[in-house]
Amino acid sequence: MAFTKNTPIIWQGAGPVQIGTFDLDRGRADQGYIVDVYRVGCGTSALTTSISIETRDVKETCSGHGCTLIQYTNARTLTVSLSLVQFSGRTLAAALFGAAVENEGGTVTDEILPELAPGDYFNLRHVKASDIVIADSTGSPIQYVEGTHYEVEDAGHGRIHLIGHPQSHVEPVMVDYAYGRSVNIKAFSQTNVERGIIFDGLNQSGQRARLIIPRVALSLNGDFSWISNEEATLTLSGNALYVQQLEGDTDYNGFARVSLFSED
Repeated sequence: MAFTKNTPIIWQGAGPVQIGTFDLDRGRADQGYIVDVYRVGCGTSALTTSISIETRDVKETCSGHGCTLIQYTNARTLTVSLSLVQFSGRTLAAALFGAAVENEGGTVTDEILPELAPGDYFNLRHVKASDIVIADSTGSPIQYVEGTHYEVEDAGHGRIHLIGHPQSHVEPVMVDYAYGRSVNIKAFSQTNVERGIIFDGLNQSGQRARLIIPRVALSLNGDFSWISNEEATLTLSGNALYVQQLEGDTDYNGFARVSLFSED
């Protein structure tokens, strides 16, 4: 049966979510000016939209009861919330107002350590460390011996425990090492980049919905649990922003578009 505007819907939906960047210069109106689109993980626990309307009432004076004569709409707000238990570094970076940058790995020479006392820990600048060599700053540098002067507690995280210094060591102490590939996120290195959201939804009756919100100022909503007994949820939320260039578009009207359809 063809899907019409009168087709009944019971919505218990699922489906992939895509996030992109709203960009008037690189984007096209047909796609809501959304570029750099990628799919988030399949562990999306919630995608919600809510609408609030700000109104102003004008009261009548004829009845003596001050009844509402007319109600004006002052503002409309569409709020979007996306909750993820599976996500990429790009999405985490967006929550931290940063960018996910792939670090290909390399080598470090003479990384200077702070002054350390026996029993202290220190953490290398880079992760996935190997070929670690620690030495002091004497004319002929004294090389620290693993198991005697230090122990590598976690090479992956670059965490090292100082057991003790060689006798008469000279500061500063420096480290040479190699490091592996990782993704680096610099928090608050970017302003809030405006995102676009695309949801390709499917309910249990085989009915489908596509939701496109071209422009949303997403930011981290609530806490992100770095230590937890359960999987952490990353929640991004924000208000849909008006797109003047789509105001006259018959599909978007400046804010969002919903397409309802079925398999046939």
